[in-house]
Amino acid sequence: MVVLFQLFVMYVVLLLLAFAVPALHPILYTTLFFLLAVYVLFTILVPFARTLLAMVEKMPAPTTLLIVSAGLFYMAEVLAGQMKDEGYEAVGQLFQTVMKIVIVTLWLPSVSQLIETIHALIPW
Repeated sequence: MVVLFQLFVMYVVLLLLAFAVPALHPILYTTLFFLLAVYVLFTILVPFARTLLAMVEKMPAPTTLLIVSAGLFYMAEVLAGQMKDEGYEAVGQLFQTVMKIVIVTLWLPSVSQLIETIHALIPW
């Protein structure tokens, strides 16, 4: 609940900055966004991720990979949206593409193991 209040206060500060210093608003907006993103990451998302990973620790590796992939994809969407809002849509698109390649790279060992298993089951 405290974090929600802090997010609201940051929103009000951004609105005040937009009216008080319009020329510096994009720089201050981006800086506050990243500071707020890091704050939320360490106060809410890291403890949540630790709890979630402790719960799925006993599950098979693809389940953990699925959760990590979803988190990385969501992070890429948030950051690309931020870059798009600031007028850097091309950089945001590049960031999303790189994150998708990272996710596929994480899945390559599991996919290659699956292909080997399927290949062993099919009689040639």
